[in-house]
Amino acid sequence: MIYKELITKQIPGIGQDEISAHFNLLPERYFLHTEAGEIALHIQMVNRLLKSISEADSVSSLRPIVDWKDDLNRSLTVVNVVTWDRAGLFYKLAGGFSVAGLNILGAKVISRTDHIAIDTFYVVEPGRGVVQSQNAMETFARTVEAALIQNKDLYPEIVAQAQKIAASRYTTENNTLHTSFPPTVEVYHELAMQRTIIDIQAHDQIGLLYRLAKAIYDHGFDITFARINTERGVALDTFYIESANHEPTEDTARLHALRDSLARVIKLAPPPAV
Repeated sequence: MIYKELITKQIPGIGQDEISAHFNLLPERYFLHTEAGEIALHIQMVNRLLKSISEADSVSSLRPIVDWKDDLNRSLTVVNVVTWDRAGLFYKLAGGFSVAGLNILGAKVISRTDHIAIDTFYVVEPGRGVVQSQNAMETFARTVEAALIQNKDLYPEIVAQAQKIAASRYTTENNTLHTSFPPTVEVYHELAMQRTIIDIQAHDQIGLLYRLAKAIYDHGFDITFARINTERGVALDTFYIESANHEPTEDTARLHALRDSLARVIKLAPPPAV
């Protein structure tokens, strides 16, 4: 049904071959969890990315295509990022939001089989809701470009941001919630679907998603799908991963090492002092 709706819409400037390719290059779960309007936006963003290849400056094709849209009903901003998939992409994008001083409430990440990544983040300005700061948007764009193209280490800047706004994030209410939500990590291989899954429950803090995703990357895994949810100071995150070198991921020792590393990340509270 969504496919027919998109074809009927005749997305301006996009041929039906590009629309068909989008549907052929993505798994079914993408279409189950993505509305028609979002799919249309993603197709247009992919089109812009592909056009960047023809530009004289080859570096331009490495820059992500970013779209910011406010969702006033939910008091948050939806940020779609379309770019070439590459090692460490997800943790670098997450780090860009942290450096910009924005909180990630949720995220969806998926890649087409032609290695074009489509990542969606749901972010807010601390204490304000939708992102109103033009400076935050510009900081995100500048930071992500430096991380993706120049391989800049974002962690020092993330720590600086955490020190600036940690006090407003960790209230008495959140501390009460934390006592009933102990940090947990589960890493397991699902035989029926032939996939490896990570489930994490943790006290939220600035840069948490960055550090989790970087730990996954550092252990030689790629994130193929992520479902991120943060409510009232508690992060409930699920990652589907595969070995970066495409080797089987059932290695128990390797998965235990990853689990232990993630457990160390989520037990780093309390937050940095202000």
